[in-house]
Amino acid sequence: MKRIIALGPSGTYCDVALRNYLKKINEDLIIDYYPSIFRISDYMDDDTLAIIPFENTLDGFVMESLDRIIEEELQILGQVKLGIDFCFVSNKKDLDKVNECYVQFKTYGQCLDFISKHNFTYMKTDSNVQSKELFERKGNTASAIIPMHLLKNMNVENVIYHIADSKHNETRFFIVKKGIDPILDENSYNASIVVFSKEDRKGLLYTILSVFHDSGINLKSILSRPSKKDLGNYNFFLECMLKKEEIPLLNDAVKKLEDMDFVVKILGIYNDL
Repeated sequence: MKRIIALGPSGTYCDVALRNYLKKINEDLIIDYYPSIFRISDYMDDDTLAIIPFENTLDGFVMESLDRIIEEELQILGQVKLGIDFCFVSNKKDLDKVNECYVQFKTYGQCLDFISKHNFTYMKTDSNVQSKELFERKGNTASAIIPMHLLKNMNVENVIYHIADSKHNETRFFIVKKGIDPILDENSYNASIVVFSKEDRKGLLYTILSVFHDSGINLKSILSRPSKKDLGNYNFFLECMLKKEEIPLLNDAVKKLEDMDFVVKILGIYNDL
């Protein structure tokens, strides 16, 4: 049976997104968890899918995920969007008696308005589940910021609901696999592309953008990432929206860039799932 892995442990938002994905595809897969985005390739083979967080409304792109996709040559098969909602939990009604607060490092960046109002000692964790477990283990003087869905079966004295900086907080997750072509079965798609430049030169970014503009392709985001080879040398990650009949336009744009001595990789042409 095929396997799918998620950033764990069980109960994280990545796990919730995974469960939503499995409902949509109506397929049974063995579920495993891995502790770190940095080691994702250690857990993958040709018959293994993975789901990884990629972008949050408030906290932006997950750079570690983007770097892993590019460096480990992972193929994007689809994306899942998930609403994100956090709460604060404590066993003290009087917040002045709370000494420390556990919060996952990405969650911290999504709850800055709440955090700025309270002078707790914030202890950053690797996962929201770990924040919950440390809070439960620590006792009465601790607190935590956790996802709303983790409140189930918890017995706490004080809960402050919906503390993210926006009520419209959302994270998108990519379904990825090693070396496989995407299945195209809808009328509109998202495409992710990375453009490598062999050398830095004047007008480099303008040249890339001009090719997509002249090809009639609607770019929706662009991000530069260090090449990790030389200072000042960057790769460019781009995303666009396409209709099925526009996919040849993307292929033409890639060919034009390659003729200009760029190296271009299409990381995936995929649907929302």
